[in-house]
Amino acid sequence: MEAGSRIVVAFVLNAAWQVPVVVLAAAAAARLLPSAAARHRLLLAALGLGLAVPLSGALVGPGTLQSGDERTSSPPVSPRQEATAWRAWLGAAAPHAVAPGPSVRTVVAAGYLLSLALAAARRGPAWRRALALRRSAIERPLPEAVRRVAERCRLRLDVGNVAVRLSRAVASPVTLGARHPLILLPEGLVTSLEGDPLAAALGHEMAHVRRSDFAWNTAAELAAVLLAFHPAVAWLLRQLRQARELACDALVAERVLDPWTYARSLAALARSLAAAPAYTLGVADAAILEERVMSLLTGRARRRAGAFPVVAASILLGSASVAAASFAVGVEPSAGPAAVIGAWTGRVEEMGDLPAVDLKVAEKDKQLSGSVTFYAVRVGPQGPTVEGKDVVEMLEPRLDGKRLEFKVKNSRGETLAMVLKLTGKDEGELGTRGVTSDGGEHPATRELLVKMKRVR
Repeated sequence: MEAGSRIVVAFVLNAAWQVPVVVLAAAAAARLLPSAAARHRLLLAALGLGLAVPLSGALVGPGTLQSGDERTSSPPVSPRQEATAWRAWLGAAAPHAVAPGPSVRTVVAAGYLLSLALAAARRGPAWRRALALRRSAIERPLPEAVRRVAERCRLRLDVGNVAVRLSRAVASPVTLGARHPLILLPEGLVTSLEGDPLAAALGHEMAHVRRSDFAWNTAAELAAVLLAFHPAVAWLLRQLRQARELACDALVAERVLDPWTYARSLAALARSLAAAPAYTLGVADAAILEERVMSLLTGRARRRAGAFPVVAASILLGSASVAAASFAVGVEPSAGPAAVIGAWTGRVEEMGDLPAVDLKVAEKDKQLSGSVTFYAVRVGPQGPTVEGKDVVEMLEPRLDGKRLEFKVKNSRGETLAMVLKLTGKDEGELGTRGVTSDGGEHPATRELLVKMKRVR
């Protein structure tokens, strides 16, 4: 459980800033590519990297402290040695680490799980409807005119066996399925559309089949669920959808209809058809109709990406991803009691390395206890010397993440709040401040920090 929450927190922390870096790089790289198909591939890669980069940093982790009773005499293994090869090329080791307490980890993990639940709840009904549409197919032969147009589109787009059926459950042509693609046509379409508009509709759907868009769209949606908490992912999905539709338009304009005829047919389809249901692929997308038509009429839809723009865009996206991965933030494992049990000593380097405070921490019946020894240091003509010491009991010790919090009452009756913050293996920093009777900070005291080292 603790390891799982640590991975989730590290993933969320890294994704919060790494996803925008990857998305911004993808947006810049996409401007180098005139081809919609090339842009679509680049944006798909960006979505995959947006998930892989923070996930790699979360899985590798820093590992500078060992949790629980895992301390052994074996030499430590660096995160890079533990990382698998696929993580290493992403700059896997997480050199920067944070150590949130258990309560913070719980809140972040719960928030992330809530975002997953909400994303699944939003997408669930749409997925079920998309699956139900396949059962709505009418198993009877297509009208001869529709069959001829479908066969012409299939041959020109070099698409294998693809089923085309009529359905009363759809208001516009849609494509379903990856391994066994199915194109559904509204039953009323066969009487309202013919000729070029029908070829435009069927050609566009078969272009989706040729490009395996349903499979890629499904993968993109699943990746987006894991990053549903990030607004940059919603923008990336919109860009993916636009590039996908433009790429299909370019394919139809190249192989089925000339660009002008196809543009007129798109406009006619947008006026007469409704948008496709969510998580299906359809030709009737009026949201970017103007962009699609202008792309066809200006010739942008038929531009191909040369080798240099593709290489430059790939380098830009890859470099940004590697740079983001190299600054990944890790989450230190929570320190178990074994990380603090023992004898600790703190010294004042400015006073000739004289002792300042000692801690003795023990555990019995899963309860921490211990004592604190304060040293009285006096500065005389011969320099600082130790004149005495004050041993007091540790009160209310509590281990929270990498912080051992407790209180003491010194010989003068003053209550001090103390925190031993673990900074490394057998190393820590002790903070001390005075507190009032109600637990607040005493206005007449200032916080003191002492470097601590465990000696046994």
